[in-house]
Amino acid sequence: MALDQTHTKDESVLEILANWAAETSAEWPELASERTAQAIEDTVACMVAGADDLSPVKVRKGIIHWGSGTSSVVGQSEKAPAPWAAMANGAAAHALDYDDNVQVVLGHTSAVQVPALLALGEAVGASGKQVVDAYIVGFEISMVLGRGVNWSHYNIGWHSTSTIIEIATAGACARLLGLDRVGMAHALSLGTSMAGGPKAQFGSMAKSFHAGLAAQQAITSAQLAAAGLEGRMEVLEAPMGFLELFGGKFPPGWESALDGFGETLAILEHGIVPKRHPCCASTHKCLDAILDLRREHGFTAEQVDSVHTVVGSSNKRNLSYDDPQNDREAKFSMQYCLALGLVKDHLRIADFAPEAVSRPELRALIPRITMDAFSVERERAGETPPDHEVTVRLKDGTVFEATRAHPRGTIHDPFDAADRAAKYADCIAGKLDDSDGAALADVLTRFEAVDDLDEVMRFLRFDAG
Repeated sequence: MALDQTHTKDESVLEILANWAAETSAEWPELASERTAQAIEDTVACMVAGADDLSPVKVRKGIIHWGSGTSSVVGQSEKAPAPWAAMANGAAAHALDYDDNVQVVLGHTSAVQVPALLALGEAVGASGKQVVDAYIVGFEISMVLGRGVNWSHYNIGWHSTSTIIEIATAGACARLLGLDRVGMAHALSLGTSMAGGPKAQFGSMAKSFHAGLAAQQAITSAQLAAAGLEGRMEVLEAPMGFLELFGGKFPPGWESALDGFGETLAILEHGIVPKRHPCCASTHKCLDAILDLRREHGFTAEQVDSVHTVVGSSNKRNLSYDDPQNDREAKFSMQYCLALGLVKDHLRIADFAPEAVSRPELRALIPRITMDAFSVERERAGETPPDHEVTVRLKDGTVFEATRAHPRGTIHDPFDAADRAAKYADCIAGKLDDSDGAALADVLTRFEAVDDLDEVMRFLRFDAG
């Protein structure tokens, strides 16, 4: 798996990535494959859960006019061409903001990679093992791109899911197609031209559509590269290239990003972070801190006078709805999410249903919850952002304080089998009956051994709202 050290200083950043991605061995450490298979299981469950959300419903309504094809679309019985199936399934995967993320990339890796690779895999007859292999390759590319431009890229307003991860998934799709070094490089270059997506769309249907659009564009980039369409090799570092246009004010740059690439797998070093809560990840450290404090001290919501949080500047900007009026805004509201955390031990999909947002007991708590941000200078002082801080003041004057460096689900505080089972059950409830839910869970646990992806995809062809 080590990076081919025969590259020269004349090679572009994109060529270094492409040479490794095209030729690295498909024999991965067991832990890397296990983490990937769990990410696929988690994402498929999120696709099922999100199938009747308005964003994927509208996407399915649009793509129905674009022809039939080889690839399954979650929430309907008819198949579609692979790019359009990936678009609909990516929107479903990200619709409820329950899908995993990766901290260095600062985006939702699996909501793009899994829909793209499953749709393309159906089209070309790929096995589960080939999908796992392609996912790991895409993951490693995304981590280099993330190290090259973040946090600066993210802070300036780009949704990394539809920029960094879209490019990397183009490489994953090229790997699944078996493209050589040149084809891989052009797939990544074409993917760079398709990168986009402002975080101003957070709280709207377009936000989850970003994941679907990125999945579609990744397949398109790889298939067009396979057909011979070419892009520039220096597009990442050239003037007017990705770093200059997308890097923000203080990007780390490519030299440090490539340090150690191909030697230590990022999927082992950093892992993939499944979400404990179906809402914006910017709330999760504070949510977990609230739940920790409640378990430790046993206070109730009725006893709380105020809650104050301090988070990263980009986290605060993501959470722009201090008085959410609908379910989409609620997912991007620290106030609503912490109100839930004060009254519930576990946040579930139903807590973000449209009717839940107007619950009087939650509306009464929202004005008591406030949020500030660390200065950008403090965030830049170290390699990792400061811990998020929570202060709870009770009506009797008692004060509890907690900090969280990592949310539940990271390698520092990982999910266990019970966490995964509870989330899976939450996702499939009301979508799959007990028999199909159990059968899908079984095949997902042995995904890498699956020879025909229809063993998984047949469960997704149900009729959603």
